[in-house]
Amino acid sequence: MTADIAALLGEHLQVDVEELARATGLSGAEVIELTEYGVFEPLSGGTGHWCYAARCIAVGRRASRLRTDFGLDLHGLALVSALLERIDDLEDECARLRAQSLE
Repeated sequence: MTADIAALLGEHLQVDVEELARATGLSGAEVIELTEYGVFEPLSGGTGHWCYAARCIAVGRRASRLRTDFGLDLHGLALVSALLERIDDLEDECARLRAQSLE
């Protein structure tokens, strides 16, 4: 599957808390708490009934690996996830600026 198709599916497919938990290896309670910390952005719903873009699965899988590999609690997991997301954004911006400078 190309990156464009994966991005399109990630934007248009939705999962609920339990589906996100099953797909990531996190518990439903962890998904809810990480949502409250801002790791996941729900599309709709209220606490425990949120729906998420399917692209949140990748974020959740990374969070699950970090928890397992480094023994992070949810506070640490939220902080590291936010920092990694910021790094990803900065890398994307650098790539965009490099591409502009080559034009």
